[in-house]
Parts: sequence; C-alpha cells; structure tokens
Amino acid sequence: MSRSVYSVVLSDEVVAAVDRLAAGEGVSRSRMIERILAQQTGCETPARRAKDVFGCLERMASDAAGLRLLLGGSGGLIQLRGAVRYRYNPTVRYTLELYQHPTDAVGELRVTLRSQSRPLLEEMDRFFRLWTHLEERSFTDGAFLSYDLAEGRFSRRLRSPKGASGEALGAAIAGYIRLMDAVMQSYFDALPTGQRAAAQAAASGFSAALTAEVAAL
Repeated sequence: MSRSVYSVVLSDEVVAAVDRLAAGEGVSRSRMIERILAQQTGCETPARRAKDVFGCLERMASDAAGLRLLLGGSGGLIQLRGAVRYRYNPTVRYTLELYQHPTDAVGELRVTLRSQSRPLLEEMDRFFRLWTHLEERSFTDGAFLSYDLAEGRFSRRLRSPKGASGEALGAAIAGYIRLMDAVMQSYFDALPTGQRAAAQAAASGFSAALTAEVAAL
C-alpha cells in the first residue's frame, strides 16, 4: 500500500480526541487517523492486516496441541514455541515477521531449533531439506519459493494469496505452521526405524494435510 502526504483541516477538539486514542494504543497521530478512516471506509491497512494475521496465530496457539505463544504481535513479530518429540523434547521456535511495506512477499517465517546436539541438528537439517523439496513439488508457484537454510534454522518468504483478506492470510499462515509442525513430528516419530521411513512418513503426512490455501503461500 503506497503512502502520500495530505493536508486536512481538523478542529482542535477532534485532534485532542485522536491524540488520546493514539496514546492509549501506543501509535502516532497519523497512524490513528489512518486506522479510523480505514475502519469507516472498509479499507484494509497494513496495520489492520497484521492485527488480523496475528490474531489468527494467537487463536491457533490457544487451540493447537503442542504450540504455545511466546511473543504476541509486537513490532511486527509473533513467536510460537513447539517441541520435537526427540530426546529431552528440544524447543522449536516459529517466528513470523510481517513486512511493513510488502511487495511480492508479505513477510518471512523463521523456524529455529534450540539444541546443542550435533546429531539432532543434522537430522533437523535433513528434515528442512525434505520440507523444501515437498513444497517445491506441491505449492502453487514453485518459482516464488525462496529459502535460507543454516544449522538448525529455516526461513522462507511468504506471499499473500491474491485478494486474500488479513483473516484469510492469517488462517493460511496458521495452517502452514500447523502443517510443518505436524509433519516434523511425523518425521521424528518414524526416525527410530530409519531415515527412509521418516522421510516417507513426513511425505505422507504432508500430502494428506496440505490445503489449497496453504499451497498458495
């Protein structure tokens, strides 16, 4: 959404009321005026979209087994915590950052494993490579997909399905995180029987649960 400077004439009383609202929300006067006008005209601003997306993820964290909210939608970030069913149940963090001025991508999802175990980090790297292969094979536009893989870390840009509202985008991202977490658990649950069995279990779970909304991200 592009931004421009406009000159408007407002009464001092209205400006004072807007300032009180802005102070209560911790935003600037301009942001509060934009929010009020957007609500009245039915226009979705980046701030409103972010609020809707984060609201979907917060609700998912309260409902989904194994996922908990670590950091609410503050500063354009939200963070969820899961755990791998492996020795000592190491923590996996899902961090979503929404861009303030999105172009071809609306944000980025980063997934991080917190562990000092070399075998576990290597196994998680195998899972992340398998996951990217599954996405490239099954998602709507494989040419868009862009990943950054490092030791125990995965990040990926997310696009917005064309015409999707903030609620729809939030539901799709929540579905993506649920899917990755479930497929990850399937992989590690099957790992004691071998890496090939783990990969097959992950691929089967991925194919069975993938939705068109998630595949459009």
